[in-house]
Amino acid sequence: MASSLFRRLLLPGLLFLAAAGAARAEGPHLLGRFGDWAAYAAGQGQNRLCYAVSQPRRTFNSPRGRGEAYFTVTDRPALHSFDVISLAPGYPFQTGSVPELDVDGDLYDLYVQDGTAWSRNDKAIVQSMLSGESAIMHGRPPGGGDAADTYPLDGFARAHAALDAACGQ
Repeated sequence: MASSLFRRLLLPGLLFLAAAGAARAEGPHLLGRFGDWAAYAAGQGQNRLCYAVSQPRRTFNSPRGRGEAYFTVTDRPALHSFDVISLAPGYPFQTGSVPELDVDGDLYDLYVQDGTAWSRNDKAIVQSMLSGESAIMHGRPPGGGDAADTYPLDGFARAHAALDAACGQ
């Protein structure tokens, strides 16, 4: 079961590669599994991409027909882009809603672009996550009601260190 979960986690890496224009680069390879997180690297040279990814361990008020949910932290050295936070909830957000991320009581407003929640304060969130126990993304699917996904942070610090080693911040 765990291996099929991580095979499914390769999908976000392939999507990121396509978005980064690195379709001809080597595919993502596993840097390691660290608790609830996995770290991957793909591409070479200017097309290098590294990311840590996790799926929620618990969900609350999950909308019917929901797809896969992912929490991703991405590094793209060629773009001088490090620790970019994104959360794909597997459902569309209600128009005008503002998702929120709670990392052990530290609250961060997110914004929505193309169905994904993004952070305005990536560095602060990563710092909270490095010493935190859990991150909870609160979102509002269409039709109302609040949904929440809990991502344990067990292993995040080690996954983040693997990103730094592979993509050098």
